[in-house]
Amino acid sequence: MKITGIEIFPLTISFKTVIEESFGTVGLKEDDVVIKLYTDEGITGLGEGSTLGPFYCGESQETVMGIIGHHLFPKVLDGEDPFNIDLIHRHMDKVVYENSVAKSAIDFAIHDIMGKALNVPVYRLIGGKFTDRIPLRASVGIASPEAMAERAKAIVDAGFQGIKMKVGLKPYEDIDRVKAIREAVGKEAIIDIDVNGAYSPKEAIAVLNKVADCAPILVEQPVSRDDLEGLALVKRSVNLPIGACESALTLSQILRVIRMDAADFFNYKISRSGGFFRGKQAVHMMEAAGLFAVGSEQLGFGIELAAQAHFAVSTSILKLPGGYAAGIIGMAGTFHSTGFTGDIVDETPLVQDGRLRVPERPGLGVVLVEDCWRRYITPGKEVIRIGKVL
Repeated sequence: MKITGIEIFPLTISFKTVIEESFGTVGLKEDDVVIKLYTDEGITGLGEGSTLGPFYCGESQETVMGIIGHHLFPKVLDGEDPFNIDLIHRHMDKVVYENSVAKSAIDFAIHDIMGKALNVPVYRLIGGKFTDRIPLRASVGIASPEAMAERAKAIVDAGFQGIKMKVGLKPYEDIDRVKAIREAVGKEAIIDIDVNGAYSPKEAIAVLNKVADCAPILVEQPVSRDDLEGLALVKRSVNLPIGACESALTLSQILRVIRMDAADFFNYKISRSGGFFRGKQAVHMMEAAGLFAVGSEQLGFGIELAAQAHFAVSTSILKLPGGYAAGIIGMAGTFHSTGFTGDIVDETPLVQDGRLRVPERPGLGVVLVEDCWRRYITPGKEVIRIGKVL
């Protein structure tokens, strides 16, 4: 089997729910890239690259499309056997430095092809399945303590295992936010305090020590992504699990965090870090270092959500503590008890009672629907087709 062509779809998502974070508003309009790889045996594979913008991980819709269309497809993928996953990743890294969102999209599409060729779901290729449903947390963004507590209670009442709360605009007001949410959700639900790097080390230490009695709590990226010394200082000074997120997008960055003893855990996203192949390497590195990983998704369409589901059910380290963190539940359409509306694929992976089910069809288990994806084409842009795509 050989890869023969690619379609690159520039799409823009308008979310039904937006989230205020310390670095801005997420969900108003997010540019996305979907790819479809073609082979000489008629099997195709879907991938998705969701960047959240260049401020977040250094990539954008334009860079993902350009890197894939001008470099990764013609120099690495064209004519290659999709089963040569190790070789493909080595060649991608040789041809293009970093740009791991673009590489994730390709990795997802290649695994989709392999699963379809072998007639098995992707999770069977990357570790099997240790659970049928993944417990989720959902985000409440930044608002008044009262509004955040109300949203948090509704999330827990709907069956979600915990809360991902955004903080960082006014550090000392965040103390009231955490305490209000803990009172609203009871003693057992996990609260993930996501600072997105907005605190200084001294602010982080002062605020987090004030809310330590509200545990169980996880603290995600309390200081700037580039301040590993500050992250290590917070870890030593606060009696709560301290996590690296934006500080640890790549294997080399994860290794630096481990070497500096700067975190207790990692918030890890395969969608921004190279896909399934690099993801398995990353979480096993974390586990070997005696740390744990919390999964998180990158706010894409159903292709990305399906990929997260396959990775989560096949990676038992992600079950600790309390499941797989979800960002915005709502995606491009409306969330309800039986799933999502407004997606670009058929049978979006089901989220029900606060848990995510993994697709059981071959490959990623989702199919791109033309009448749906055309509604999201980014204004002024068109689908790019390279090589043999029919």
